[in-house]
Amino acid sequence: MHKKSITLVSLAILAILLVITIGVAGCGAPKAATAQSAPGTLYILGTYGALSRGNYDGTVTIADVKKQGDFALGNFSAIDGELVGLNGKIYQIGPQGKLTEAQDTWTTPNVNVCTFKADKVITIDKAMSWKDLQDYLAGQLPTANIFYAIKLTGSFDFLKARTLTKLNKPYPATPYSTITANEPAFQFNKVDSTLAMTFSPAFTSELVYPGFHAHFVNSDLKNGGHVLDCQITGGKAEVEYLPNFSVSLPQNSVFYQEDFTAK
Repeated sequence: MHKKSITLVSLAILAILLVITIGVAGCGAPKAATAQSAPGTLYILGTYGALSRGNYDGTVTIADVKKQGDFALGNFSAIDGELVGLNGKIYQIGPQGKLTEAQDTWTTPNVNVCTFKADKVITIDKAMSWKDLQDYLAGQLPTANIFYAIKLTGSFDFLKARTLTKLNKPYPATPYSTITANEPAFQFNKVDSTLAMTFSPAFTSELVYPGFHAHFVNSDLKNGGHVLDCQITGGKAEVEYLPNFSVSLPQNSVFYQEDFTAK
């Protein structure tokens, strides 16, 4: 065999070994999503389907959530309060709606995040109930079959809300829907607030809470909550269209062993 041929064979063998080495190195546990911040994209870290089946352990740090965008809705590990992200800051909504800025080392089992940039502004120039507000916004959207992020600032006669109470291990077998339904409600009257809202298509219900979902912070940054009901007197809704989405599945044994075919 000629020397040139031997060299080519050697290079070919080296290339094959390199590919095998890279493949083996990549066979461990999946890595957390890296910063993307692509426009028009909703990043789904953890899934609503997993959360609703009791997967409450956080796998993504708040520091990593911030890398994906400046607007977020979700919750914290052990469902220790609601999560809301506005203007690059992430807050924990604790008992009775007390607002605390989240630490970067805290973790979340499920959060939806994007880099917010409005595509449309909707004026709200009359009083509306929570149901009327949702119907009005839905009528202003071009389709119900993509995601939207909505930053709504307004004045409210009242905002009725709840938050989530931290669970201790072993987590109860009580369904998540029952836990949230039994959380105590509280109310704020005559407040100016900002709602971080998402709208998600019905066919994505295993990934994201379907329809409208809203968390809010009051203008004094002392309180907030998960919106249950309200009466808005006026304001504006900035809407970002999110036709793309990226999903990072939970990375823990509970999710790996969950039977999603079970009724």
